[in-house]
Amino acid sequence: MNLAILAVGKLREPYYKAGVQDYLERIARWLPIEQLEVAVGTSEESNGKGTGTLVREADQLEKQLQRPGIVVAMDVLGKQFSTEQFSAWIVESMNRSIGRITFVIGGAWGLDRRILEQADLRLSLSAMTLPHELARLVLAEQIYRALSLWKNLPYHKQ
Repeated sequence: MNLAILAVGKLREPYYKAGVQDYLERIARWLPIEQLEVAVGTSEESNGKGTGTLVREADQLEKQLQRPGIVVAMDVLGKQFSTEQFSAWIVESMNRSIGRITFVIGGAWGLDRRILEQADLRLSLSAMTLPHELARLVLAEQIYRALSLWKNLPYHKQ
């Protein structure tokens, strides 16, 4: 199985960039993972609520989504898993011979309804709103933690 993190915007802060890269390298020991980035929509496209920006970003995200596979939209209103549940979900996906899981992270305005409706799962990292760079770091760490559980490594302390 392959994993992908598809995100709007580049990681600008050095500590987020370094942290995400570290976890991606750790994950890659067990499963192939890639990080894909699409451009952020411009403020000129926005109507004050991000609508134009969301549409442009959704167009770019859709070009990067690969089927067959599972699309997971990161959404503050999505399903929340415990670490153990998230690990079990990933392992179950592997056992079902799912070829790819793509985790999609929106920009400042979140994700367009079109992307949310296409998603096989809407997943929330927290009931709190997170900046998209922090969300990417937390997601990468949680994927690593979930895979550590699968490998019975002591990274996850219960």
